[in-house]
Amino acid sequence: MKRKHLLFLGIALLVVALPVAKLLTADKSTEVQTESATRRTLAPTILASGTLTYESGVNLMSEVVARVDAIHAKEGDRVTRGQLLMRLDAGAVRAEIAQIEASRRQSEFGVRRQQVALDAQRAKLARYRMLREAGMVEALKFDELVTETRVGEVELATSREALKQTQAQLQQARERLAKTEIRSPIDGKVTAVYVKVGETAVPSAVSVAGSSLLALGDTNGLFAEVNIDETEIAKISVGQTARIVPAAFPDRALTGRVEHVAVSPRQPSQQGGGAPGASQARAYPVKVRLQAPPDGVFFPGMSCRAEISTRREGAEPALAVPVQAVRYDREPGAATTQTSVLLLVNGKALRRTVEVGVADDAHIEVKRGLQAGDSVIVGPAKTLRFLKEGEPVRALRRASPPEPERAASGAALAQRSGALP
Repeated sequence: MKRKHLLFLGIALLVVALPVAKLLTADKSTEVQTESATRRTLAPTILASGTLTYESGVNLMSEVVARVDAIHAKEGDRVTRGQLLMRLDAGAVRAEIAQIEASRRQSEFGVRRQQVALDAQRAKLARYRMLREAGMVEALKFDELVTETRVGEVELATSREALKQTQAQLQQARERLAKTEIRSPIDGKVTAVYVKVGETAVPSAVSVAGSSLLALGDTNGLFAEVNIDETEIAKISVGQTARIVPAAFPDRALTGRVEHVAVSPRQPSQQGGGAPGASQARAYPVKVRLQAPPDGVFFPGMSCRAEISTRREGAEPALAVPVQAVRYDREPGAATTQTSVLLLVNGKALRRTVEVGVADDAHIEVKRGLQAGDSVIVGPAKTLRFLKEGEPVRALRRASPPEPERAASGAALAQRSGALP
């Protein structure tokens, strides 16, 4: 019986000892993903945000004070150059034109009457000149006729000038009448209608109710107007390719080329609680001409993000590693950020300080600190975040290419940290 108890006790000890022994002999190294540093051609990009806009836009404003009688176009309508869009009340202008035309006719009659009288006076003067030369008319009488003739000439000239003034007033009134018909100056699309029938249109140099009537956009070209930080503007040039993604359609990207780079920055606005006079970053507007999108899908004013490729023609391959492998550390009190990577060397994580250069969505250039073939620890992200130098590690598997969103955020973080040029 005693031997039986000892047998059961031995079996129990064996069951407990095996897991304990396995635990004591288990590998305590951390599993990591690695990737070799290799040479590759990078396609660096600059990230920016902005809005979509038409190639050109027109804001139609009233030049006369009048009531809106009819609106012949609505928002979204396509219009052609010269097409009637809106009609204003022209009753007062037509009455003014009728009055001026009557005054003009009266002036014309007055000119004709004075012309007839002057012709008769000149004929009379010619006869008296003959009689004066024959000594049959007194000199005083002849001089009076000369004076009357000259006065008639002056009066006729005055009447003719008055007629010209009346004609000019008539022309101005007719121009005001034409301004009661609002016509499209371009081929494009109505992007906004600001007034309703019955409201009063008023001319104004400032934005007041009734001053703006309609807004038109030239749909022949769609642009993305983005703001580039002053630290990046030197890398932007006309002709560079860009990828534009509207916020409303994140799965529908557009391609385009940089067409214009502003030479003057936009003045930064005081936002938040910024102290007056504090140094603020400036942004330069850049216009990217886009390929024609499907009609009715993209609209001006939509916010968008831009990825402008700054890759140089003939760029040689550079030694690069995944962007998530680079660590950015700043010691307390240090003025600069130190960049480094972790290498897998003899089963341990070895920290190596590196100098980085340009980056694209997935990889970043390493100028100094690594050699081709070095095994760089690139993940998992959570493990890499807390991994310290000297910890035992082992390669789990070869890392797959990073997800686009993670890679893009890594490149953006690198640029914001000041590590990228």
